[in-house]
Amino acid sequence: MDETLTISTLAGADPGDERTPALIVWSAPGAVGRGTVWPLQGDLLFGRTAPATEALGDGRMSRRHAEVVADGDGWVLRDLRSRNGTSVGGQLITEDHLLQPGEVLRVGASVFLFAWLPTDPSDDDLGMAGIGAATTQVRNQLRAVAKHPHTVLLLGETGSGKEVAAQAVHRASGRRGPFSAVNCGALAPSMLESELFGHKKGAFTGAVSDSPGLFRSADGGTLFLDEIGEMPIELQTRLLRVLESRSVRPVGGTREVPVDVRVVAATNRDPTERVRAGEMRADLYARLAQWIVRLPPLRERREDLPVLTSVLLAGMDAAEARLSPELAIALALHPWPLNVRGLRNVLSTALVASPGPLLVLSEPVRAALSSAASLVAAPAPVASAAPVPPSRPPPDEALLREAMEAHGGSVASASRALGLSRQQLYRLASKLGVDLSAYRA
Repeated sequence: MDETLTISTLAGADPGDERTPALIVWSAPGAVGRGTVWPLQGDLLFGRTAPATEALGDGRMSRRHAEVVADGDGWVLRDLRSRNGTSVGGQLITEDHLLQPGEVLRVGASVFLFAWLPTDPSDDDLGMAGIGAATTQVRNQLRAVAKHPHTVLLLGETGSGKEVAAQAVHRASGRRGPFSAVNCGALAPSMLESELFGHKKGAFTGAVSDSPGLFRSADGGTLFLDEIGEMPIELQTRLLRVLESRSVRPVGGTREVPVDVRVVAATNRDPTERVRAGEMRADLYARLAQWIVRLPPLRERREDLPVLTSVLLAGMDAAEARLSPELAIALALHPWPLNVRGLRNVLSTALVASPGPLLVLSEPVRAALSSAASLVAAPAPVASAAPVPPSRPPPDEALLREAMEAHGGSVASASRALGLSRQQLYRLASKLGVDLSAYRA
């Protein structure tokens, strides 16, 4: 997205890149809580009586079920010939699996998410649930701008938490006035004008008394203009004048009234595309985009699912509800086109459809997930794609052994040298019967 109209940059908005590999408990039969984080500081053994996992109370685990071990700069999940198997993404693994961020793994009846989490995560003092790097970055960006007078523009898909982010800015700003919100795409132009700027008695049919409008009602506080990209072009000129002059004239009025309002705007559409299409004034976009924050979709921050689920269930008076392994995996693999709003809907369905505190993947829940998944747009066709180069054949056994020997047994280095991903190298080694551990010092 073109950011040339962004006016200012504030210090302290981005967190460091220090991250720690971790497993996040997503579903477990025992006392270990959903969202519990297990940093991977060394090899981890899963088993009924293994010290690290005994508290899971998982009777479906074998005594020595599986392990997660460090491998170069990655982490490998290995099944130890368990009775019930170990799965990643709902598929049983039969060989070493190099874990990727956001993957969901099941060991016995326990389900985990693998992620690289911030080593020094920000405190959740803004009411934004989440433990991942993306959520931490958003919190830091909002906290950095909150006490400045800058107008903030939030970009994100439907249901990604734009109003929650706007409330976070207001909460951290220290402003004593109220937080008010309006959806600019939900009202007719005449109604939106009156809603924002107020009106005088008799200004139009039905105006039986004066109305201050949201700008004056939010004086001293924050006004959230949701879906600003849907505001009619004829109102954008008036909004720009209010933002520039810090005063508002009600419909039918003759006098400008000073206002002290912090504006946070949001849209689920690319505003620069709206500008190019003539549907949004460039000068208004420039005035709104003094500080831009992009809210990542839920599918890009799956590590937040356990915490979000706990918060949403608590809001439904179901804090003690547990997820079955099958439901946890289905939720982790879902594309979430409606983001957190969609997660709330599915959890609500699961609560109604489940007979007790254990939420299961029932037919109503499957139907809700299927209905939501149908909203995912098919990828746009590529107008002119470059020709695909012919693929080269996979290395033979001799070349694989030579690469492992040359790189001192490092799977990461050998896979790069061979032009393979580490997961592809593991599969190739298993197919060729090459024991990679024999090359490790």
